[in-house]
Amino acid sequence: MTKIYHYTKLSTAIEFILPSMCLRTNFLSKMNGPKENQKWSFGGMNVPYETLYTELDYNADSDRAHFDGMYKFGEEIKSKIQATCFVYSDKYKGFENEMMWAQYSENHRGICLELDTELFIKENSQLDIFKFQDINYEPKKNEWIYWNRNMSKDENIDQYIKRNFENLFLSKSHYWEKEYEKRLLILANDFCYLNIKESLTGIYYGLSTDFNYDVAIQQFINPIKTKTYRVYFEDNKLKRMERKSTLHNTS
Repeated sequence: MTKIYHYTKLSTAIEFILPSMCLRTNFLSKMNGPKENQKWSFGGMNVPYETLYTELDYNADSDRAHFDGMYKFGEEIKSKIQATCFVYSDKYKGFENEMMWAQYSENHRGICLELDTELFIKENSQLDIFKFQDINYEPKKNEWIYWNRNMSKDENIDQYIKRNFENLFLSKSHYWEKEYEKRLLILANDFCYLNIKESLTGIYYGLSTDFNYDVAIQQFINPIKTKTYRVYFEDNKLKRMERKSTLHNTS
């Protein structure tokens, strides 16, 4: 069975994810890549910025107002998407990713969640998932916006997203390719919540995860369904060792 992995801080897991058995999506602007957290703008044909953003002063400085309109439109496109990120395991076991441990799990003080992909999709079938696919690390230039006067602003934005979603939301430069990222996208203006109760098959403790929080983690899981592991470093790579549940062994 194919697995996906989600790296997170220990505090986030204990306070939010495990009690609710849900992952929350996020706005693209809250992600760490320069593409996502910078202002977006696109070349366009016949985009009526003056009527879309009437609060801008085109008389005082038409060039500045035009660029401000482009940025506003770009941010509206970005705001239409909610995303959650995972590590796929097609090439390597997802828990072995040293860079992800360092960057997203507080340098091995956090944890890594292992999910069964098929069960994850099944238990979130109530959500209108737009795309769920691997990141492309050979991005192309953004396509121009061709404005359709017979459509509303939202319809034009939706059309542009559906035509260019891969380059907009599913591409990064080659410097990020060792993340082996798989991204789930939902067309929504606010947070969405993804169930993991049925698909959570493993929890990995990092090299420096504090065992004093073990009970806080174990109380939320069924040890038959969800195994816990400790990663360790040997032969220049991360390996795993299954841990027995101290909480459930004493009950």
